[in-house]
Amino acid sequence: MRTLPCVLSIAAAGLLSACATHEQLPDAQYTLAERQTLSLPPQPIDQRLSLTYEGADDSRCPDNARCIWAGQLAYRFTLRINNVAQGFWLVQGKPGYTSPALRGARIELDPSFVPQPRGMADSRPAAYPVVFNMYGS
Repeated sequence: MRTLPCVLSIAAAGLLSACATHEQLPDAQYTLAERQTLSLPPQPIDQRLSLTYEGADDSRCPDNARCIWAGQLAYRFTLRINNVAQGFWLVQGKPGYTSPALRGARIELDPSFVPQPRGMADSRPAAYPVVFNMYGS
């Protein structure tokens, strides 16, 4: 039973890498709201490449509390090429994300945009927008 998920993961990774071409994605900065999808330029034209910002998980210490651990703000994304989806996380201060489907490009959070921690321990901001940069290789 355990081998089936491994085989499917390997097959999905192979499909994503097989779809990559030598055309680079342009360097750009993007701002997305939760659940917003960005369509990336397809190469070749019959491939659909999109990036969806799924939302954020904020474990940072509220600004009015004492915490043992400072926590982190992590952003969830899904990269889709045709019908194959691959999820990943971006965390401020950590390395970005690369995939063969991005044709050598790298996605990193913009270091100048960091939302403030939530104010109360039980409150959560209505939404966490994200600003990220895409760098071609």
